[in-house]
Amino acid sequence: MASCPVTGKNSNALASLMSDNPRYAEMFAVEKEGANSGVDPARDYTEDMNRLREAGAVHRGTLRALLGVPEMSHMLGPERENITFFSYRACEIGFRENLLYSSEGYNESAGVRTIGPTILSMVGKPHKRLRSAAQPLFKRPTVLDWWNKRWIEETVDALLDRLLDEQAVDLNTELCARLPMATVTRAIGLEGEDVIEFRYQLTRATFGAARLPPEEAAASRAIVDKTLRDLIAENTRNPGDNLIAGLIAAEITDEDSGAKRSLTEDEIFGYCKLAIFAGGGTTWRQLGITIDALMNHYHFWEACREDRKLLDLAVEESLRWRATDPVFPRLCTADTEMDGVPIAAGTRVHLCLGAANHDPAVFERPEEYDIFRKKEHHMGFGFGPHRCLGMDVARQEMIVAINGLMDRFPGMTRDPDKPKPEFRGLDHRGMSAVPVRLK
Repeated sequence: MASCPVTGKNSNALASLMSDNPRYAEMFAVEKEGANSGVDPARDYTEDMNRLREAGAVHRGTLRALLGVPEMSHMLGPERENITFFSYRACEIGFRENLLYSSEGYNESAGVRTIGPTILSMVGKPHKRLRSAAQPLFKRPTVLDWWNKRWIEETVDALLDRLLDEQAVDLNTELCARLPMATVTRAIGLEGEDVIEFRYQLTRATFGAARLPPEEAAASRAIVDKTLRDLIAENTRNPGDNLIAGLIAAEITDEDSGAKRSLTEDEIFGYCKLAIFAGGGTTWRQLGITIDALMNHYHFWEACREDRKLLDLAVEESLRWRATDPVFPRLCTADTEMDGVPIAAGTRVHLCLGAANHDPAVFERPEEYDIFRKKEHHMGFGFGPHRCLGMDVARQEMIVAINGLMDRFPGMTRDPDKPKPEFRGLDHRGMSAVPVRLK
């Protein structure tokens, strides 16, 4: 890979994006994702999920058990009865009725517990209060102005300008993995090689901890905690133009008493860790899925290239067609039923949005990638009170990245000299590679 010098005021900050740091290959390969342990790497499970949905809206068992894939007990938590929702209607109710199908079940996951208190595992008023404190930092106008101008556009320019002399590349490693990782990690105030190292240590400290000796996981947690504590202390003394400074300035308002308070250090910790995981992992895989879809449906690439407003549709359709995270867990809090199937309190419920997004009761020709299809609400970002807080950041990263590709490489095509990329994974789905010919 030829490397281009990075110019401008943030050249040092962006230098790490240009490196061939081996951490990239270790962190950003779908088949190496811990959540995909035990999954057949050459198999796309979409048809299997669809067959289960057609056989019934609700099935007893986890998605993995129903597909014959080995369970990851450390991710599930204590033994419970499991049931999976597959239809659009069932999943919509599961997402919306968050007091009945509670997100508190996330607290049983060892990986989530290590992140600390976050909106991911809260319900009701506590969830609403904590989410509302950070919501202004992630609203669409703020994303279009602050996030775009502060981090996204600059990072895309740096990544793509270094490819100007290249003929063919794998965009999975050269763009898709680097962009969201750099955006969200730089947003908390890290720059240079610290961007890569922090993401690596955070993975080892949380969802990768089960595969490490305890002392190694503990060492990574210590590095992560010290890094964040130092950043919080620095931004408390001298507020920067970044996410941590925004969280320090945010207030939680009690809707009953009207009392206000600042976020605790643990709550700021949790937001930063969650933002890096949710933003760095899902957007990496979804951007690759979207680019691959446009390369394999080239008339849509050409249509978007001529009318860039269509890129919004291309991204939304990719989120419906191949959502990177196809199943979300919930914990049933009271005896109930779904589609005639009784569900006891204490049952772990799995919402298979991967199947719901292909439900023919809602989507015509659901197996086709069609950016001009009739607009219906997809579940790629979840649904209801827990819909992804950072969804507009993710959308803009993908739109700005593809815009940048079209500006520089309008005739870009899939590389015919490379093996056809495969759609891989189950819990965390993505492309095996995104090989393209730029010119």
